[in-house]
Amino acid sequence: MSLPFSRWTSYLTKRLARHTTGFFNVCGNGHRKLGAPFKAAALVFAMSSIGVSLPSQAAWQLVPASSGATATLTEKGAQGNIEHVHHLRGLSGTVGDDGKMTIPLSVSQTDLLDKVGELPPWLSGVSQMRLATLTLNLDPVALAALETGDSTRMQVPFTATDGNRTHHDTLPLDVTRLDATHLSFGNAEPLALDSAAVAKNQVGSTLLGLLGYGTLVGDIPVTLQGEMIDQ
Repeated sequence: MSLPFSRWTSYLTKRLARHTTGFFNVCGNGHRKLGAPFKAAALVFAMSSIGVSLPSQAAWQLVPASSGATATLTEKGAQGNIEHVHHLRGLSGTVGDDGKMTIPLSVSQTDLLDKVGELPPWLSGVSQMRLATLTLNLDPVALAALETGDSTRMQVPFTATDGNRTHHDTLPLDVTRLDATHLSFGNAEPLALDSAAVAKNQVGSTLLGLLGYGTLVGDIPVTLQGEMIDQ
């Protein structure tokens, strides 16, 4: 199993001391300290001389049991607006070395069918329909720099692809390192989806019809929360 990024850097730092004596400067107290101009060269030298290659930035995978989302739909009613809260569970996806997180969302991950009940045979394929695909572009350097217990807020560019439509925005995301191999995350502000666009979508209109919802108004706020594990 590959070591987490922070442990690799610690390991290489110790090995550097054995291979880079010529690159050290003497401090006033007599201790030796690696000169800043030579750090990069020393790192390359140490890696080549001890036969160790630095792994790429950690790739991560969502933990389905700890990853989900909540969406609130507002229906226009005769006596006032009615809010309907729905949950998505078991989110899965990966975060590549470049920091791109891809999360496919399907009807089977929602509680919509729980509310509808058993579907007739001619609608049996609804549960396998894709709702959307979310793509978030995280900062892999910021992820690698987090120490256990540390948190950071990232302004994350994201896209939500729904059929032929793609929505672009920036999402403030809070990320916390739980331990050497686990990160937790959640959006600091809800992601807003256009309810009119959802109602026009084939999958969305089918589900709204099954639920018996009338006209939706306003945006649909979506909150994400989850956990990632170093692969």
